[in-house]
Amino acid sequence: METIHLLHHSEVKSKNPLQNAKGMTITELLVVLALVGVVALGNATFLFDFTNQLKRINSASEGDTELSVLNIATVNILKKSAASFNKVDLRDDNNRNFFDYYPDVPYSTIEDQAKNSAQRSFTMTPGQANRYFYLLQSEEAEFDSVIFDPMFAYRQSSVPANQLLNGTVQYVGLNSIPDLKGTTGSSPNGSMTQIFQTRWAPGKLFMLSCPTYLRPIVGGSISIMTAPRFASYLGKVSGSDLGLLSNAESKVNIINSHPITLANYTNVDGFMRTLPAVGGAAPFVKIEPVTMVRFELRVNSVTNKSELWLQELTNGQYKDVNMLLSGVSEVKFVRKAITLPIISLEVKR
Repeated sequence: METIHLLHHSEVKSKNPLQNAKGMTITELLVVLALVGVVALGNATFLFDFTNQLKRINSASEGDTELSVLNIATVNILKKSAASFNKVDLRDDNNRNFFDYYPDVPYSTIEDQAKNSAQRSFTMTPGQANRYFYLLQSEEAEFDSVIFDPMFAYRQSSVPANQLLNGTVQYVGLNSIPDLKGTTGSSPNGSMTQIFQTRWAPGKLFMLSCPTYLRPIVGGSISIMTAPRFASYLGKVSGSDLGLLSNAESKVNIINSHPITLANYTNVDGFMRTLPAVGGAAPFVKIEPVTMVRFELRVNSVTNKSELWLQELTNGQYKDVNMLLSGVSEVKFVRKAITLPIISLEVKR
């Protein structure tokens, strides 16, 4: 049997240096102080690491919150931008129109005939001059839209002597159409004012469209690799009509031309007289309120941080609406397939 020797209290007392009448030696004091220093240093290091980790967690949490807010804001912006496709000509990173949209061509066909052309990307980095991402947004959800027969905008100006001959008609302006009835009753200001009320105001943007996709005829033939467009006219309210919105004012190329002949529209009358038929002998026109917005990535002169801003075209100038995100190193708008009207936003911080 193995014997276990127990250490008695009397022996502890006689061997405990703290109870020794002679006290502690210099060496023992240095050892104790060293141990205390190690413990103190360990606590300080722990507290330092803990504080830094807490800051990192807090920073990451704030970053996640900012990105979540940006995601919600971006979704609300992009989901209203269907009017941009085949209407706005914005050159992407490879000098192709970012808004090319092929609703009637399979993705595989585009990839087979033109390699690497079925995707689009538009990159913005701080310090780039005049680098903006533009969108044409519909306000149909807020103000509704109207579909009407374009003949309502005309009146007969001459009656032929022979009923077999053509007479002439005169364009009277969109806000003079008598056959459209608004939801608020009659008004001396005209039908568009009845329907859109205060939204029909000088300088406000509206888009006219005839939703039939067409392709231009070049050399007597049509190429399926050319993006189809429908006849559309983007203008701003001027008196009782819509004046053409110029590219100089929009700061981006707006495609205001006939989808078949490619002839440029100069006014609403010219747009109406060349409309294609829709499912029969007569065309119809949709009018909806729209806005032009753009994204800008710029450096804040005070904080020296790059900020992503949303701006809106107002009275001929783009004005700040919201600062969406700070501390951005790169922003990229991406379309994975030009056969789908879907835009995604990628951000690097």
